[in-house]
Amino acid sequence: MNGTTRAAKTFQAPTRNIWDRDRVRPAEGLLDARELLLAVAGNLEGGSPLIGWARELADLHSTLTTATVSPARRPADFDDRTVRGQISEVIGLIDEWSALHLPHPTAGRRHTHSLGEVISHFASTYAQMQRTLRHSGSAAHQHHAAIRFAQVQEGYADLVGDIRTLRVQLPLGAQDSAKARSAQE
Repeated sequence: MNGTTRAAKTFQAPTRNIWDRDRVRPAEGLLDARELLLAVAGNLEGGSPLIGWARELADLHSTLTTATVSPARRPADFDDRTVRGQISEVIGLIDEWSALHLPHPTAGRRHTHSLGEVISHFASTYAQMQRTLRHSGSAAHQHHAAIRFAQVQEGYADLVGDIRTLRVQLPLGAQDSAKARSAQE
């Protein structure tokens, strides 16, 4: 048999189980970085609820950015506290969705922010970049804003990869915070 045994020829490696760290899980509905960019930019096509929430966060952060930078361009009924409350509500919706639809590995490293917080940061950075590109005459400022957004987009892409390969454990957002507070009392 040319130096190989019959057992070696019939040996098959065991199949991987769902707990393998290298296995990619689908994480249905989780947007990749390109899909998230399209969502915050206004493309609402697709089946994931994250698309609408991401767009809503982009609109809310855009309103905050405009109101902060240019008080004269604030909407007449602008209320900073209300807008920030709306952002928190959308973050909560994303975190609830995340708790139900994403894997929660126990062996993965712990991430510092919930998915809702990460998407909110992505949307905020996008809104700041758009404002800078439209209203700044400084090429250096425009370049910095574009580079900063590219870094945030790359970080999000890395996070999605880690979620799908079970290498990261996301906090559950407000739910985790409430549990931590009640445990301290």
